[in-house]
Amino acid sequence: MVIRCAAAFLCLWAGMANAQDFSNIGNQKPFGFNGGLEMRGIFYNASGIANRREPFTYLFSGSPTASIYSWSIPFSFTLSRDDRSFRQPFNQFGLSPTYKWLTIHAGYRNVTFSPYTLAGHTMLGGGFELNPGKFRLGFMYGRLNRATVIDTTTQSLAPFSFSRKGLAAKVGYGTASTYLDLHLLHAKDNSDSQPDFPLADEVNVLPAANSVVGYGAKVSLFSKIFLESDGALSVYTNDINSPITFDSIADGTLRRLGGLMDVNGTTEWFYAFSAGVGYKAKYYGLKANYRRVQPDFKSMGAYFFANDVENVTLSPQFALPNGKVRVNASVGIQKDNVNLQKEATNRRIIASGTVGAEFTERLGVDLMYSNFSNNQRPNTLRFADSLKIVQTTQTLSVMPRYTIVGERAMHMVMLSVNISSMNDYNGYFGDTAPSRDISTGQYLVNYSISLPQKRISLFSSLSHTALNSADNKTSYNGVSLGGNYSLESQKMKMGLNSSLMQGDANGNKSLIINGSANMSYVINKLQSIRFSFFLTRNNPGSVVTGLSPAFTESRGELAYQFNFGL
Repeated sequence: MVIRCAAAFLCLWAGMANAQDFSNIGNQKPFGFNGGLEMRGIFYNASGIANRREPFTYLFSGSPTASIYSWSIPFSFTLSRDDRSFRQPFNQFGLSPTYKWLTIHAGYRNVTFSPYTLAGHTMLGGGFELNPGKFRLGFMYGRLNRATVIDTTTQSLAPFSFSRKGLAAKVGYGTASTYLDLHLLHAKDNSDSQPDFPLADEVNVLPAANSVVGYGAKVSLFSKIFLESDGALSVYTNDINSPITFDSIADGTLRRLGGLMDVNGTTEWFYAFSAGVGYKAKYYGLKANYRRVQPDFKSMGAYFFANDVENVTLSPQFALPNGKVRVNASVGIQKDNVNLQKEATNRRIIASGTVGAEFTERLGVDLMYSNFSNNQRPNTLRFADSLKIVQTTQTLSVMPRYTIVGERAMHMVMLSVNISSMNDYNGYFGDTAPSRDISTGQYLVNYSISLPQKRISLFSSLSHTALNSADNKTSYNGVSLGGNYSLESQKMKMGLNSSLMQGDANGNKSLIINGSANMSYVINKLQSIRFSFFLTRNNPGSVVTGLSPAFTESRGELAYQFNFGL
């Protein structure tokens, strides 16, 4: 399949070459080929637990780029033994050559046309994007999923999917600051692609189909004011073989869409919408944004959506002209149950902010704060007070740093403090009930020194983490040491890193030791080798069960890299 895609692309390029403008062909390099290839062998061993990966595996990858006059043709591929399982393909080939305003996609590609239609889903196929002047055109067609079956070695029933193909298109007009785009996605499972295995009837996965139409728009006014919006309507048929006829559908919208697409009793429709208005100056700005995504909104061209959500946010930003103070903030209200179908509505205050300050050339600090609150309220249906939720989560981070730059050495000391708390105000359990509040603190002190003339860098850190609640008190204390060294010729580089972490969970002591070593050597301008080794020793303490035994794991990697350029 990949060979056919590549061959199709070469034929397509050959057919288009005569149509290109080669008026400056004499000043262009006729042919170029550069990039890198890497071969890796990975060794693994475990003691005390069952192996969590193969004792040995290999990986062969590359990212070459060919150029023919003004054409740039990047390739990428990865080969390993992991594709022998039932999972989605891991061995992937693809290329996206570009010439002026034309881009061709072939093979495995991750293309985004809009956030609600084709949004980065891996597709095996082909397509193009055209941007002549202010016109904005795009098209993709290919396979979104391949049929997967039961894993006979593990008897796993998931993931399971039919073969799914789809197409996506966009058409628009404008520039990066002002444009209007229209989007379309249509995808459908092949119900005949279900593999034949004994437990197929027990797997509750049905062939589906999806059509999504959407838009994206942005308008800039007076060079400082902008308005932007994205929206989409998704029609999703959960079972394309459903015997429920179209005549039994009561939804008026689906009845009107019935003349344009195949719908049945399992068909649903959802919409998603977002819009914002902002003001952007050189040193300050303000943006207001609104977003609403209906429950179960989904698109076969995207992997995940946070749906059943509605929020309004206000986001100011500010910076001093000298760059010594920077402020970014966002505050708003978010809620679910946008269709009022649940027994309760969860409302949240979503707020966050960051401040960066450079007091002197040596001293600086970064501050981050967020305050998220939940307030669940009943709707038309009454239910027990024990299900009411009122919570507030706060997080504060402070990271001061002090740097000394000398002629022979550079020192840096950094302190990191992260404090978070979750306060539960549910009064159902009474004042005498144990508190359900949780507090967490993370503290880190890091010191590093760099000696450029000796090509040595050393670093160390101390850390403390504590988690406290009414029934649990857990803490971790750790120390880490490491360093890097390189030869004067820079041909060889070496590094060591080690850490020790002691835990205390309600009086049970545990110990985790990690160590790593790496070395790289440049053979010549084209070739290099790299070796790395990782070791973990985990002792969970006196409370040992079959689920948490003491164990030791080690992993080594040997890699050879070949870089070329013609």
